[in-house]
Amino acid sequence: MHWRTSPQKSAEYSSRNPDPVAELLLVAGFVLAVAFTVVNGFHDASNANALPVRFNALTPRVAVGMGAVFNLLGALTVGLVLTQLIPFDIPVPISTVGTVVIICTLITAIAWNLLTWWWAMPSSSTAAMSGGIIGSLVGAYAVGLAPDLVVHGDTVWRLALPIIVAPAIAFILAQLLVFLAVYLFRHEAPGVVKRRSALVQATGAAAIHFGHGIQHGRRAIWVFVVLLMCYGMVIPISHVPLWIPLLVGLCLGAGTLLGGWRIAYTLSARVVNLDPLRGAVAQTVAGSLLFIGGFLVPFPMSTSQTSTAAILGAGTLQRFRTVYHRTLVQVLVTWAVTVPVCALIAGTLFLAASPLLQIGS
Repeated sequence: MHWRTSPQKSAEYSSRNPDPVAELLLVAGFVLAVAFTVVNGFHDASNANALPVRFNALTPRVAVGMGAVFNLLGALTVGLVLTQLIPFDIPVPISTVGTVVIICTLITAIAWNLLTWWWAMPSSSTAAMSGGIIGSLVGAYAVGLAPDLVVHGDTVWRLALPIIVAPAIAFILAQLLVFLAVYLFRHEAPGVVKRRSALVQATGAAAIHFGHGIQHGRRAIWVFVVLLMCYGMVIPISHVPLWIPLLVGLCLGAGTLLGGWRIAYTLSARVVNLDPLRGAVAQTVAGSLLFIGGFLVPFPMSTSQTSTAAILGAGTLQRFRTVYHRTLVQVLVTWAVTVPVCALIAGTLFLAASPLLQIGS
């Protein structure tokens, strides 16, 4: 059995006739994939909307409406232009075992996103998915449903690298850009600075939403395609059917329209104290990294962690105390535990489901 979702191997499963259990698992997987994509849009909408709404650059209704459109455009861009960046080398078994791996991962990621939303914490959906996949695959190996431990150090590093490096870059760039912005606008009237900052914040919000549509769209497309391949269908990876990115974009857009305002309050008021100019810097850095990274970086980037790090970078090093350290510690702890907690939950779910798979085999 092959353990990578590569286009060259997918044809080997085209002649399979899935049983009713496989059909039931496919339906369950699709329902969960749709639910996760909607929750993802809902959970991450605040990354782009928090600052523009706080500083009156956008009204809440305009912010979520624009976000829904740009998330849809980002997902369609993946399906039409950037299919080569969809992460089809993630080592998920192309079999019923792979379907259960995806299902356990989706259940875990949905639960974690809803829990962190309730906590008003800007956590990473990318990290939750990564942890869930790793835990499920380790669980499959533990019960003998995977002949090899496909989660190698290289796999873990590739999943973790963008979650660590992108926020660090965002933090440093935001700090540097603040110095430049303050110098350039040092002689401008406050009203002029506020108007120009509002324009930059709105533009940055559009870039973050579009980058989110690319980053999370290609991951969601991967989920739908792998579910179909595990069912036995042949999907041409270089020409993903248009209905898949369209469905993903609509789900992301629908979730964005719900707003997720609990997290917006944390980002705009509970982590660091910002003025409109520094808010514009944070939006510029996060939007640029997510937009450019969506076209150039073949790994998933966390929009939550990138946006939060940019806000922190823009708000530090002021003449007075601006960082709310208690909230910052809560955010950092949430980031640190996301992967191990999701790996443990998804692995436990897979172990609970494994007797059914062993009976079926």
